[in-house]
Amino acid sequence: DQGRHHGAVMAAATPLIAELDLGPVDVIGDVHGEIDALRQLLARLGVDSERAKVQRPLVFVGDLVDRGPDSVAVLELVRHLMQNGVAHAVLGNHEFNLLVGERREGNGWFRDDDEDHWTDDDNVRRPFISRHLKSETERAAILDFLRTLPFVIQTPELRVVHAAWQPTALDWLREQGSIE
Repeated sequence: DQGRHHGAVMAAATPLIAELDLGPVDVIGDVHGEIDALRQLLARLGVDSERAKVQRPLVFVGDLVDRGPDSVAVLELVRHLMQNGVAHAVLGNHEFNLLVGERREGNGWFRDDDEDHWTDDDNVRRPFISRHLKSETERAAILDFLRTLPFVIQTPELRVVHAAWQPTALDWLREQGSIE
């Protein structure tokens, strides 16, 4: 059943560990602002991104942003798929850096930092395409979206976390409850 709703995606207070029952999924990691590569992969997986139709639910394993040419387009596409109930995502360290205000190489697109850049396959420095992100409203909307992402997604058959699956870290996340 393509495009069916696969559980709640966004809530007022997103749990840090999301317990879901998804069945078979397609897992996608480390997109890093590479919108063209993401679109090609989704097409290969049989995803109709515009209509948010999938063969299997999608699970993104963090690092959606930074380093590539268009992090904003990647976030918009993933948010669209999530809002339509066909995708889920966990935070990666690059999204976490934005949430805590860390300046890192590759996230200048968020700060409109002309000194920061991305490097293409030929190792040529290129400006970010996402230069249109200039208003505080746009930045706030991105941060609000990132706050909806848990650190961990668990299903009966699968655990999805960007890195460091450690019992002590999981216990800490359970104690915290949700991202506020």
